[in-house]
Amino acid sequence: MAEIDAENACVTWVRTGDLDEVVRVFGGDPDTGAEETVDGLFGIAYEDLDEDASGVVLVARHGEWAVLVEPFAFRGGNLALLGAITASGEAYRVAWNVNMVTSICYVRHGEVVSLFDAFDLEGATGREWLDELSVSEADWRADWQATAFAVGEELSGVRIDEEWLTRRHALYQLRRPVFTRTAPRLRVDERMRAIAAADPRIARIIAEPTPDKLPEIVRIAADMAVTTAGIDGPLVEEALGLIAEGSRSREVVLRLRDLEKGFTARAWEAYHASPPETRDDSIGPGHDTTYGRWVIKSVAAQALGLTLDPHADLPAMALEVVNTAGGTYLSEENGDIARHHALGEVAVFLEGD
Repeated sequence: MAEIDAENACVTWVRTGDLDEVVRVFGGDPDTGAEETVDGLFGIAYEDLDEDASGVVLVARHGEWAVLVEPFAFRGGNLALLGAITASGEAYRVAWNVNMVTSICYVRHGEVVSLFDAFDLEGATGREWLDELSVSEADWRADWQATAFAVGEELSGVRIDEEWLTRRHALYQLRRPVFTRTAPRLRVDERMRAIAAADPRIARIIAEPTPDKLPEIVRIAADMAVTTAGIDGPLVEEALGLIAEGSRSREVVLRLRDLEKGFTARAWEAYHASPPETRDDSIGPGHDTTYGRWVIKSVAAQALGLTLDPHADLPAMALEVVNTAGGTYLSEENGDIARHHALGEVAVFLEGD
C-alpha cells in the first residue's frame, strides 16, 4: 500500500453506473480529459487553471468503481454532492490538509453512513459502520493514511500502490459543481435555543435559516477565525472588507494563500526550534505552543481565502469556512464554540437545501 505524499488532498472512491455524470457533477466536462500522473496533478497550482476554473481532479476508472484525487478546492468535501452521486451507489472520501485536519466519510444511497476525524474516532458519527471494518483503532493510530487507504481497498478492491501512483489517469479542470440538492430539516434543540438567546445574530439566522443568511454565516465564521488567531495587517483588513461587502477576488485569494504558506513555514521553524522532549510527535494547531499558534494563524488565513474564491458555490463554501474556522481552536469562554455549533448546524442545513 502506497501513500500520497501531499500537504493537502482529497481522495474519493465512488461506485456508480455513470462515471461521466460524476465528472459533470464535480464540475468537469467528460469530453475534455487530458492524461496526467498523481505527481503531475500535485504540481498544478491554482493560478495554472483556466480563468473560469476553480479546481482540478484526476479520475482513475476501475470497472464499477473510480478513484478521484483533488489537490485543492475539494469537491469531494461537499456532503450534498456526495449524496447526489451516490443515489444508487456509494462513495468513500478521505481528505486532509497541511494542518493535519482530516475528514473521512462513507456515503451510501445518498445518505451519510459515517463521518469522522482519523484522530478522533470517539467523535465519529456512524460508529457502528466504523467498528465493522477490518482495521482497528491501533491501525488508525499507527498510520492513519495507510489505514484509510486500506479501507478504500476493502470497499472497492482498488489498491493504491506505486504502480497506480505512476500510471496516467484522466485529468479534468473543474467549474461550478452541478447537482440537484435535497432539502433537509433544521433541528433546533435546547443548545441551539440557548445560543440564540445569547447572540441576536445567531437568533436571526436560526429563526429564518434561508440562503440569504449564508453571507452572514461566512462573516461571523471569518471574524471568529481572525480574532482567535490574532492575525492582522492590510491584507487581512482588505479580505474582511470584501467579505463585509459580499465581494470576492481571485487576486486576494492568491495573496492569502501566500500568507497561509508563510504562517505554516513559521510553524515548522518554531516546531524544529522547540526542545524535542517538550514538543508533540507531530505539528498541529493549539494555543499552548508557539508552533501551534502559528498553525492556527495559517488555518485562519485559509478560512479567509475560502470566503473569496469567485467560483466557489456559496452553500458549500459557507460550510467549509465554518468547519475551517473551527480549526482555530475557538474559545468556550467567549461563546465562540457555541456560535460555531449553531453556524455549523445551519450551514449543513443550507448546503443541502
